[in-house]
Amino acid sequence: MEPFNLIAWVEKNKHRLIPPVSNETIYKGNDTFIVMVSGGPNTRKDYHYNESEELFFQLKGDIKIGLYVNGQHKTIDVREGEMVLISPKVPHQPRRFANTVGLIIEKHRVKGEKDGFLYFCEKCGNLLYEEYFFLEDIVKQFPMVMRNFYGSLDRRSCKKCKHVMELPPNWDQNIQVRAQDNEYAKDPHAEVRGKSW
Repeated sequence: MEPFNLIAWVEKNKHRLIPPVSNETIYKGNDTFIVMVSGGPNTRKDYHYNESEELFFQLKGDIKIGLYVNGQHKTIDVREGEMVLISPKVPHQPRRFANTVGLIIEKHRVKGEKDGFLYFCEKCGNLLYEEYFFLEDIVKQFPMVMRNFYGSLDRRSCKKCKHVMELPPNWDQNIQVRAQDNEYAKDPHAEVRGKSW
């Protein structure tokens, strides 16, 4: 339980903060918080649903976060040095650009809490697909949701305006998160609380 210089840590680990993973967990094996650093750019098109808050603190560069609040799409700017607390159950989509770095803090899920992913039409904003689940194993579940959406032309096709969402660059329908990229695969508390991000 010693303090450390976060900026120096980011500099030392910047090679881990680029695609495809773009994310590194700072503390491992703790009970309450998931503390991550995430770099840009990212190309994810999903909105994440979490039943508890998520805190975003922007260390380097500016990002945008897409929000879906009360049936309306909204985008907020989070500038370098700023932070924002995303309310529970608000679907959100961090849009990270090249050479940006942010700190994200969220809590470990407890039994009964769901995560979800929502995809919206990029042209008219209509909901294309949503999937909710109890997060138990990110290695299996996250790629499964992505495959469920991207592998279906029907799910990517907007019923309202007929626009079809393009596949992400270099999409592979056999995508999987490698076990070695999932820091929580080694989490000693996973048996007690369930696996988490």
